[in-house]
Amino acid sequence: MTYVEVKTLPAFSPLISVEALPTIALVALLAAFALTFFLTTLSKAPAQELGVALLAAFLAGAGTVALFCTVGVYV
Repeated sequence: MTYVEVKTLPAFSPLISVEALPTIALVALLAAFALTFFLTTLSKAPAQELGVALLAAFLAGAGTVALFCTVGVYV
């Protein structure tokens, strides 16, 4: 692709609005902490623990990335 072709491309626009990042970070991190508490108070069924742990880990990771992007550390 030449420079002229690149200049004619539309500007980048993210799939998730930047204004929504603080809310996404708050909800995801609160849900991760709630699931972690839920994990420590339930009976210890291995399959259920694994599912809750995976969901909590995903939410904690996504919430952390959203929080970093909110404060200007674009990862």
